Amino acid sequence: MKKILSITLAATLSFGSFSCSKKSDNGGSDNNTQKGKTVLIKITLSPAALPGQDDLSGAVNGVLPGSQLATWKVNGVARTNESTIAFTQADFKSGVITLEATAGVTSANLALSGLAVNQTSYSVLVETTFDGKAQDPVTIPVTSVLQRTFTYF
Repeated sequence: MKKILSITLAATLSFGSFSCSKKSDNGGSDNNTQKGKTVLIKITLSPAALPGQDDLSGAVNGVLPGSQLATWKVNGVARTNESTIAFTQADFKSGVITLEATAGVTSANLALSGLAVNQTSYSVLVETTFDGKAQDPVTIPVTSVLQRTFTYF
């Protein structure tokens, strides 16, 4: 089951990173596309340590103004030579992971995949900040299977 969710997650992100371009009404690129936006994503698990066989994984990617794929920092550490950053429950520190684009992006995609087994449940809080401005947080209760994709810009 985990392998199927991982394959679905990768396919979703691959499609999303190449299908997200915005044009203004006059046929030219809009201002956000020209300069890009800074992106910081914080994901928090509750409880911090998932019980038993419960699991959460995900991936993030983004596109720079020149159409190259962005580099990301995971928990403050740059992960170079990776166009899509995959993460698992093991990457969370005390139930938290931060994902930050190292340069302004014109589009970004986040995909989450998770399982809650044996009638356990947990929640995932996704907090995003664009150009230093916090967006409304999203809380996702996970009671069985989680499959969620966020597309930004």
